Amino acid sequence: MFEPKKKFRDRIDSVLTSPNFGIAVLIAALLLTFLLVFRVGGFLENWIVNDFFEPHVIQPVETMTLGMAPIFRNLILYSLRGVEAGFAIAIPYIAVFYAILSIFEDSGYLTRAAFLLDNLTHKLGLHGRAVIPLVLGFGCNVPAIMAVHALGTRREKRIASLLISLIPCSARTVIILGLVGTFVGFWPAVSIYVLDVLIIAAMGWVLGKTLPGQRSGFIMEMTPLRKPELKSTLRKTWMKSREFLYIAFPLLLAGSAFLGIADALGLLSIFQDFVEPVSVGLLGLPAFAATALVFGILRKEMALQILAVLAGTANFAAVMTPLQMYQFAVITTIYVPCVATIAVLKHELGTKDTAMIVTFTIFLALVVGVLIRILGPLFL
Repeated sequence: MFEPKKKFRDRIDSVLTSPNFGIAVLIAALLLTFLLVFRVGGFLENWIVNDFFEPHVIQPVETMTLGMAPIFRNLILYSLRGVEAGFAIAIPYIAVFYAILSIFEDSGYLTRAAFLLDNLTHKLGLHGRAVIPLVLGFGCNVPAIMAVHALGTRREKRIASLLISLIPCSARTVIILGLVGTFVGFWPAVSIYVLDVLIIAAMGWVLGKTLPGQRSGFIMEMTPLRKPELKSTLRKTWMKSREFLYIAFPLLLAGSAFLGIADALGLLSIFQDFVEPVSVGLLGLPAFAATALVFGILRKEMALQILAVLAGTANFAAVMTPLQMYQFAVITTIYVPCVATIAVLKHELGTKDTAMIVTFTIFLALVVGVLIRILGPLFL
């Protein structure tokens, strides 16, 4: 009596794992995942930041601390900004993603997606199950890095973590669209994504060929297709989301407090003067752009907000050329991840590998920035 039901599941299974229809379903599933994480996460982030934290926490505290010594005021305000950044990442993007991931996992679809993409991801030194963290990176790098924990070997975790660090998350998308898309043009903004994907593919291919370490085989049990249970989905979502709260939050607060104290002591101005030969002389950016990039370490979109503050206007076309805006957006997309991402990198890979990723992404951003300054006038 159960034979028809079994045959129906077998037919569904054959569709999901076929080279043609299976890939089409997978692309649709990944696009839907990205859309849900981006849209739902963006809506929740906007509510948390603009409807709650800013009017009810940040602005009242800014008023209350007006008479305080700058160092203590900055310590309080920057720490609150860190809390705001943490909740704006953890609740919207991480929770939404892990809810979707739990549904894929409980339904048995995750193993089928990994099977389909094994050949492609092998060219990047990974295998099929790495596709979920890579796609998630377009929503938020933090849960994407946390998801590499499921990969088989340390070599795969290192490759995936570096590639994820280069993926333009939603915060970087704010800069790409808000700066280049608004003041330079739609297609120049699209070209940044194309450029970034090419860099990621090239880095994955090089690392896959050269990075030492064990290459894991692809042996994965195909779990049966089944209907996900709401209770299981909610439990897994909470268990995985709370890891971020326990791991990244302390470092996020510490990093925010450090930036606040450094700003109050004038260390950021000293830093701006120190890097001026690079930011102005080498890259050709305005001097204040370097300080904005430093603040982008706290939260990527803060780089754009601070850029407007330092420029004295949100009309960036009045103070920057199209080439400079394009450069700034590309550098922001490539260079050192945000504090929250650095925190989970440290947890997953350790201090040494995290420092190497941070250093390499800064170097890569500088190289690409210089190339854009040289070649950009031919296209912009």
